[in-house]
Amino acid sequence: MKNRFIAIISIFLTLSPAFGQEKPKDGLQQIMDRLGITENNLGWQPKSYWMRYPDPKQIPFKLNIFDDLFAQPQYIYDYLSTMTVAVEDFLHPEYLKTAHDGIMKTGFYCGVMPYNSQFRAYSASLWAEVSKEQPLLNAIKNIYLTSHNTFTYNRMGEKGEFPLNEKDLSIQLKKIDPKLQPVIAAAIINLTEAWRFVQIGMRNVDYQDAAKCWRIRHLGETQFDGMEYYPYLEDAAKDIDMASILYAGIKLMAISQELSDTIIKLKASKLPINWKEQYLDWQTPIGRIVISGSKDDVHSYNDAFFVLDLGGDDHWYGPAGATPSLSVPVALVIDIEGDDVYENDDEYTPAHGSAIFGAAMLLDVSGNDTYQSKRLSQGAAMLGIGILCDLNGNDNYQMWTDGQGAAYLGVGLAIDNKGNDRYKIWGDGQGYGGIGGVGTLINRTGDDYYFAEKDTAVVFRSDYWHSEKGQYNYSYVQGCGIGRRGDVTDGHSWAGGMGTLIDLSGNDKYEAGGWSQGCGYWYGIGLLCDKSGNDEYYSTHWAQAAGAHFAIGCLFDEGGNDKHVNWGKLAAGIAFAHDYVIAILYEKGGNDYYKVHDDGLGYAINMSQTFFIDTEGDDTYISGKGHHYGWNNYESQNPPGVTSVYHLYSDQICIFADFQGVDNYFTEDFESGKQQKDTVLTNNSEKFFPDSKEKEKLASKRYFGIGKDFEGYDGGEVNIFRRKIKPRYKDFE
Repeated sequence: MKNRFIAIISIFLTLSPAFGQEKPKDGLQQIMDRLGITENNLGWQPKSYWMRYPDPKQIPFKLNIFDDLFAQPQYIYDYLSTMTVAVEDFLHPEYLKTAHDGIMKTGFYCGVMPYNSQFRAYSASLWAEVSKEQPLLNAIKNIYLTSHNTFTYNRMGEKGEFPLNEKDLSIQLKKIDPKLQPVIAAAIINLTEAWRFVQIGMRNVDYQDAAKCWRIRHLGETQFDGMEYYPYLEDAAKDIDMASILYAGIKLMAISQELSDTIIKLKASKLPINWKEQYLDWQTPIGRIVISGSKDDVHSYNDAFFVLDLGGDDHWYGPAGATPSLSVPVALVIDIEGDDVYENDDEYTPAHGSAIFGAAMLLDVSGNDTYQSKRLSQGAAMLGIGILCDLNGNDNYQMWTDGQGAAYLGVGLAIDNKGNDRYKIWGDGQGYGGIGGVGTLINRTGDDYYFAEKDTAVVFRSDYWHSEKGQYNYSYVQGCGIGRRGDVTDGHSWAGGMGTLIDLSGNDKYEAGGWSQGCGYWYGIGLLCDKSGNDEYYSTHWAQAAGAHFAIGCLFDEGGNDKHVNWGKLAAGIAFAHDYVIAILYEKGGNDYYKVHDDGLGYAINMSQTFFIDTEGDDTYISGKGHHYGWNNYESQNPPGVTSVYHLYSDQICIFADFQGVDNYFTEDFESGKQQKDTVLTNNSEKFFPDSKEKEKLASKRYFGIGKDFEGYDGGEVNIFRRKIKPRYKDFE
């Protein structure tokens, strides 16, 4: 009996994975073991003695997060996951049913927090003591008092006969139902407080500098290689108190949702309110206030502080929820429902949730809407915070440059919660962090289409350096962070910001030219995350997890049968990095298709680190000329010359890994289209760059490259790409 018991225990211990057997390492850990490296080899911490390396301590406007993610890239996914889970949680239908801060919390995690960590999103500190008698009149009167203007005139100790602001306003307010007045009054009181904080934020900024900055409209197009230096922009950026400006923006996000939720609840209550006939148009010292009923209206204002439209299919001309001038630094537009058209033809006027030296927001609650504008629009900012939020409907967004979630030295947010949407732009947008900015495009659900014009025959933004005969454009879109490279011109280098595109569900399509789809340049961070769906990515060069010169570029696609194409002469991309860049392309699940003409698919040069990981599925890889699959330029500048001595202190790491599935590798001739089997890497094979013999001959041996297609993978999910944050809700809606 005793022997039988011992035998049973022995069998149990042998079969149980918890005893006598270590859990297999994940695929990335296995690869790092094969290369002889650990997580300590990942990233860099540049030192001031790295001669000729642009010292990050001397680069202005660098986001706080950059240095830490640059030093520990294994935490990039965790950082991005905080943003994506915030979008899941706070825009979830169940959350929005009961809470009035979902927009504000989403904006905090995806915009404010990456820019300024001094906020923690407990609340927007809204506080309004609304008068029981004449609440709306007293709220507007408070604007005059706060801005140090006269509401009631007097002379010789008596009230003046005119102007009679109180009498005239009282007459107009008879058109606003008493049941609406208290809730609108509370919003105006809180908006006035937001305006007060913008004044605090601007207290040290020279007005002449601000006026010159206002006229800049080609900032992104002139900065990447330092073609134009704006000294007054640098001065203003150092003088502005951005914490106060951001606080105003936080208030706008909270005010807009709280008021719109209350209006919708009142509409549903069937109280006897004549929604069509509500009307107010009043000019205050800090901007116009308009309340419009549920008719089909035409709105055209260049001085609006607050506009509330209660419904109808409306046509909006001009700024519409943007700062129209330096004298109106706070603007909020709320449109409750209807199929609306927003149109701005003036490229020198921000529009549709955009701000310069202030805070602005456009909230469209429901309807199939169209947005058309030129520059700095659709959720954009320069030295400010701008938010465009569209909660429901199939929407169409079109513009030139600097928008759809774009910012310079500020925060720009474009949030779309539901619907099948279309985005079209020339460039510098769709999740774009220009110098010192955080730009984020959020699209939660729907089959969406993101497009940036690549053809120079249509829009001329030619990239002669990186496309044959300059036929393709610089795009700077779809998760792109771009800085000012001053080392080739005047020595004024400014760090790029963080550009992020988050799309949580749907079968989506991305099209762009160069420098796009998870791309970083000059201390910039570019992130693109698509959580699910069968998606397609098309680009021309330096795209799809790519970058150059001290930057981070990542593309994470976490489900579906996806297609990645970066095809054109001189088309490098799909996990490609140059000159101290972290590039990560992570594809989770699905039978995926990859096609790149030039260098890519896990390729790095000049002391960069690139990681290409496809976790499962029967995948297809097609390459043209160039180098791929973990190759790196280990023989170049080895040993380094005087221009690259800092290479001695750095590791170059290139990883290509396909964990599961029956995969096919081909090469294709660009001209004829003829394909043949690739001999560099095949299914269930492994190759090192350099191999052991080549490495022995190198002066510096800090080069690690591998291409590996696993056979019989047993490692499970890669830990650094495992979502460790628990969503609030079990089911995604």
